[in-house]
Amino acid sequence: MFHRLIKLLLVFVFFIGNEKLNGQTFFGLQNSNYGGVNLIYTNPSTIAMMPQKRSANIGGFGFNVDNNYLSLETPFSLWQLVNNNVDDQYRNANGGIDWQSSWLKEQGSVSEIWANVGMEFRGPAYANKFGDRFAWGTATRTRSTASIRNVSPELITWAKNLMDSTSVPNILNFATNSMTLSANSFQEISGVFAFRAIDADALKLAFGATAKIILGMGSFNINNSGPQFKTYGIDSISLSGGTISASYTDNNVMQQMLKGVLLGSLPNFNNINGFGYGFDLGFSMEFGGSGSSLTKGRYRDHKLRIAGSVLDLGKISYNNKSTGFELSGTPTVTMPLNTPEFVLAAAQGSEAVFDHVIEYAKSKGAYKSIDVLTAVNLPATVQLQADYQIVRYINVAAHWKQALNLDDPFTVRTNSSLVVVPRFEHAWFEFSVPMSIYNNYRKFGMGGFMRLGPVFIGTDNFLNSLSATKFTGMNMYFGFSTLIP
Repeated sequence: MFHRLIKLLLVFVFFIGNEKLNGQTFFGLQNSNYGGVNLIYTNPSTIAMMPQKRSANIGGFGFNVDNNYLSLETPFSLWQLVNNNVDDQYRNANGGIDWQSSWLKEQGSVSEIWANVGMEFRGPAYANKFGDRFAWGTATRTRSTASIRNVSPELITWAKNLMDSTSVPNILNFATNSMTLSANSFQEISGVFAFRAIDADALKLAFGATAKIILGMGSFNINNSGPQFKTYGIDSISLSGGTISASYTDNNVMQQMLKGVLLGSLPNFNNINGFGYGFDLGFSMEFGGSGSSLTKGRYRDHKLRIAGSVLDLGKISYNNKSTGFELSGTPTVTMPLNTPEFVLAAAQGSEAVFDHVIEYAKSKGAYKSIDVLTAVNLPATVQLQADYQIVRYINVAAHWKQALNLDDPFTVRTNSSLVVVPRFEHAWFEFSVPMSIYNNYRKFGMGGFMRLGPVFIGTDNFLNSLSATKFTGMNMYFGFSTLIP
């Protein structure tokens, strides 16, 4: 039933708001000269520029959660918590923190609410150079994202009433408040090829391409542009303007997001709901240096690197696996209220009224089921990078990522960002402090990245929260990856 779908949807919306769980970006790792095969996720041409002959990734995991409506506001900072310097009045009898629900605050001044959730598991990956100019690689990855946008405070109030009630309160009010929700989970099996077109001491130029087989595990998309339900006296009700459209493979969105991640990103050939393809294209140029090996001692010897790429050109098709509907108020549909059918529905409550409205809309062509092929676009982006070596072992990188297809409701969501990454870089140890404007240029983050041999850990927005007492989300990533001589 439609009202059950809506109720499930709003429970999920409210869950995201409360848990404050967007695809993460691995800013530190993706701008390291020692990222090896991991760099193909930003630019496939980079494996032709690796300082070593081979690179392998055993595994890596990252998550990102953020929103602008709910915040955790504590009377102590994260730094105090880490250093066990929290005042005793905020502790329980066992010495632990006595967490209070009152610390969870709503931002009443927000007019347009959004929330993002993302998880990524990078499974086994391998890259190998043959000769001085050519390189190939293969990789697996699982990505799960959920994004809510354009949510009004009135809709949140409606959702809270829904959570507190055993029935659906004023369900027509949901339809008149716009919102967009997309949740998708899919796996990639990738093959990459790159070559160095120019291999001189002063200039090196490489091109690369990645082809991906996409296994779609689940998709849930709803786009509500806010059709208006209006009553005229006691005689009629009209539906005008706007559209509610939905398409989903499974109501259990969180289960979809966890599929594959729990398998360690190994391809899951069971219960595949969709199948698709994807492509990445990229180039990279390195200026300066003193030899085609690109290595001098234990540091990278280029003076400047410039790179660009277009990622995730493709889609996932859910053929005969997707259920959906579309309710349109164009043209206007007017329904009489003085019929016996409506009087009977009104006597049974708001859900029966809504069901009656849907059935009437079907008869007038305003409501239709979507039984055709549903295609979900991959999170296409354009990315530009630059890396400059100030002195030996000290580099600073800049990385711009711009998301495409922002107006398409059936698109796996990613966010635009601009980041600067100063770092100390050595073959066996690396430390950087990514500073970014992220989440579609709406927020500032200062993170940290550290690599000790093959083990890395990082965050894009953690360090600026150390002294803060207000939290709306964070991200973190870690893994095991190595370059092999």
